[in-house]
Amino acid sequence: MAPSTTRSKAKAKGPAPKTGAGATSATTQKKPVQPDSKNPPKLFVLPKDVSSEARIATLAHPRTSDPTRYFICPEKGFFEFTKIAAPKSQPRSWLLAPNEEECAAEDSQTTSNGKKEATVKDEGNEYTPSEGYITSSADLFLATPIDPLFLLLPALAGKSSKPKEEPKRLFLEADDYLDILSSASPHLKSLLSQDSLRSKFTDRLDAVCDTVDAGETMYRLSEPKLIAILAEKCTTVVEKGLPASMEDLLVSKALAVPLLSVTRGEDCPDEEPEVADAESSATPKTESAESQTPSSATDSSATPVSEASTALTTPSPDAKPPIVAPEGVPHLLRLRTAFQYLCSSYIPASLSASLATKLNTPFPDQAASFPDFTPLDTHLAHLAKLRADAIASRSMNDFSRKRGFEDEEAGETRAEKKRKKEEEEKLAKKNESRGVRDLKKVNVSGMKKMSDFFKKKT
Repeated sequence: MAPSTTRSKAKAKGPAPKTGAGATSATTQKKPVQPDSKNPPKLFVLPKDVSSEARIATLAHPRTSDPTRYFICPEKGFFEFTKIAAPKSQPRSWLLAPNEEECAAEDSQTTSNGKKEATVKDEGNEYTPSEGYITSSADLFLATPIDPLFLLLPALAGKSSKPKEEPKRLFLEADDYLDILSSASPHLKSLLSQDSLRSKFTDRLDAVCDTVDAGETMYRLSEPKLIAILAEKCTTVVEKGLPASMEDLLVSKALAVPLLSVTRGEDCPDEEPEVADAESSATPKTESAESQTPSSATDSSATPVSEASTALTTPSPDAKPPIVAPEGVPHLLRLRTAFQYLCSSYIPASLSASLATKLNTPFPDQAASFPDFTPLDTHLAHLAKLRADAIASRSMNDFSRKRGFEDEEAGETRAEKKRKKEEEEKLAKKNESRGVRDLKKVNVSGMKKMSDFFKKKT
């Protein structure tokens, strides 16, 4: 009789586990992620055909006096860096490919034994052109031209001993103004040794200053000349068009005509509300072309609804309603918006306040730089009165409505915050691990909290 075998012994028999090369191929080796570099690389877009002597220098910002990077070329002039970044809700990164020239140079650096020399690196994921790099942010710095006049204005404006008094400006030589700039920006001192850069500053001094010949040419800032130069720049900006965000927020919304009242019939709640718009009070009424046409034309123009509906064209969803304002007022508002942007970005605070007060002042022997802003101020005051009347009429007539325009704007901001919070929660749920999601499903209704185990014994 043959010996019987148990089931456990039968299961024990099986193919032998793989060893050697097969085991290593089954499991892939993972390379640990190193921390970011202490000095990560940045991407700059520079102008073409620059001089070999062009440098990135740190100068004092004309508005805030903070140290700021500028690209300075003796031939091309001065450039500021405009940062272009991806939104935080959609993170991006740059993949910097290895440089072929650097790779070839490292391959050629070998020892006598034929082995490559080991390069000593600091701790962290340091950037090396031969290996490439992945940046944690997709920031891009674009070099855009800047007028050297703005860099000169802090020295030309001067400083006063008292904050409310205007500084006393004296006639000084060009070297004196450049020395004042060099004391605030040490990098500029070495760059001014080149005659081409020095001439760019002196040319702007001639354009914006009054001059006196006292053996050598002496300069002093002239505010009428500065306002005329700013007017030319603002006119150029308006002709090319303001950015869409500035046009919508600072022009369209500022000139929007408010609704005076909204009434609805009590017996006919389904009918359209009768809206009394403030456009009728802002612009005079004129007879329409339909009222001036003869009766025969009106009879012939009466067509069935089905035929007329085919001739109608639906406006595109991106089309914005036209601005309702007197002629010339939107242009004046765009000019003032461009002027305020230049003052808040490139002109010292004390000088910008002085320029704002003298914007409409007629200067003798000086051509009119900016147009008269009186029609704009009158129309804005009229709109402010209409908005106040609209808020008062809503609060008196419509008792069911408890919120005004300010509350509506606050509601819009709350809705925007709620939307951002929902996006963050979705992103957090997306990045959660499986273990965390499983722990959230555990029923802890009958369990004690962790704090119960650390209470004092009674």
